[in-house]
Amino acid sequence: MNILLIKPYWPYPYGKGEHTYNRIWPPLSLANCAAILEQRGHTVAILDAHARRIRPRYIARHIGGYDKIFLTSSSLDRWQCPNVNMVPFYETTSALREAGAGFYVMGYHGTVDAQNVLEQSGARAVIRGGPEFIVADICAGTPLAQINGVSYFEGETFRANPDYGNFELTELPVPAFHLLDIDKYFYEILGKRFMLFELGRGCNFGCKFCNRIMYAPKLRVKTSEQMCEEVRTAVEEHGVKTAYFMDLEFLHYKNHVSRLCDFLIEKNYNFKWCCQTRADSVDPDILAKMKQAGCQLIHVGVESGTKKYLDLTNKSISPEQILEGVSMCRAAGIKTLAFYMFGLKEESEDDRRETFRFAKKLNTNFVSFHKVYPYLKSNVYMPDINFNKYIDNYIRRVYIQYYLRPEYIWSSDMLTLLRSFRVFMGRLLTLI
Repeated sequence: MNILLIKPYWPYPYGKGEHTYNRIWPPLSLANCAAILEQRGHTVAILDAHARRIRPRYIARHIGGYDKIFLTSSSLDRWQCPNVNMVPFYETTSALREAGAGFYVMGYHGTVDAQNVLEQSGARAVIRGGPEFIVADICAGTPLAQINGVSYFEGETFRANPDYGNFELTELPVPAFHLLDIDKYFYEILGKRFMLFELGRGCNFGCKFCNRIMYAPKLRVKTSEQMCEEVRTAVEEHGVKTAYFMDLEFLHYKNHVSRLCDFLIEKNYNFKWCCQTRADSVDPDILAKMKQAGCQLIHVGVESGTKKYLDLTNKSISPEQILEGVSMCRAAGIKTLAFYMFGLKEESEDDRRETFRFAKKLNTNFVSFHKVYPYLKSNVYMPDINFNKYIDNYIRRVYIQYYLRPEYIWSSDMLTLLRSFRVFMGRLLTLI
């Protein structure tokens, strides 16, 4: 069977009225699906219309000759912070219907609102949650009524089968890197020939703002040998130079990370990478090993500089622990990017000022200021809707104030300044 997996076009770097950065990053979840399908004897192609900048009206030129077509509304890098403006996605589904193509939809949006997505997209079915083995079941010819994790219409009746449930990440083969346009992917901070990796899926912490519906409740992890083989394949066989380990809490599996670092140190690749972890998960020993293994950057979810909101959101960390963790990263020679949220319920002007003062005190190499968004079926505190435009204006001001501070400029090397300026300017354009 010939199968096509599609990641649709999105405006780059941001869509109108959105805070979601539509980076040109590889659709790792589609590469996982493709690897399983190839193992089962299918012929598979991945069409990354976002990376190739193929607008919806041209998508029909690329879909001929396939027996089944799958379209994602959010690949793995967008599972936690999915797009809010769905116009490009539905323009793509409309173009597929006009071309007479039947298709299936996967991603966050169908997972949380399957009936609405089915009605608007005209898809044959919606895949809810992690799509990998559900896609394989559909392509095996299993009737929809017998596949967990799918929603569909049977005549006029909406059907929602039970959830698929957890599968172990150790069941996943090496992603189908050979089907990805690796030369098109990049991360503005790290560079080109960029790839995503996933050591584990899920998180054991209970932060109330976190949108984890796509991850399922159980934390699952690959073996260190499995992860090393994925990196080896990507670097040695496909020329990957930079990467992001896209785990919600990378250092939760510190022993796995240590073995991965040993592998990278032994191989001595020309390979730079980053990860995301909590500030209280780092320690000097693991940071030293990560730096030696090529780690250039750590993403840290700071969220707020006030103990009040760290407690309110169940972050289970103090400002002092955040300061200590970032200081350890700096001492190890690893750059940091901090995420902050504005617009939490009942947040005062003083609360915002305190968080921004903390951001300046922390003085990370890069910052990402976000407006809280109440994603459907997440546990986030609802922002005061009347503050939305004000929060946009506030975020624009603090971006300017943060990056144009003399203290920031004096403490930054030229490469960091150039990269921060690129990210900073792209972000400002969405807030005008």
